[in-house]
Amino acid sequence: MLEIPASTSAPDTQPRRMPAFFRETIARARALAVPYKLGEVVIGEDPFNGRREGVIVAKNGTLVGLQTASRTFFYDYRQLRRAD
Repeated sequence: MLEIPASTSAPDTQPRRMPAFFRETIARARALAVPYKLGEVVIGEDPFNGRREGVIVAKNGTLVGLQTASRTFFYDYRQLRRAD
């Protein structure tokens, strides 16, 4: 029988693929969570960035890039609403 002394660690028997699988699954779930499409006109309201109207030009996880007339602001998708 194999004995493992207390001073050494046990060999890693778990495959390394599982954490990568979970990481990819979480990344896909975050990407799918944004209900807005690229090119859609929305209004972003944030106490720090203020209220801005623009077009969605980027999606990165839960962040959405909102292109205004002068520059791009990034909002959490929960701070956006569709323009009337």
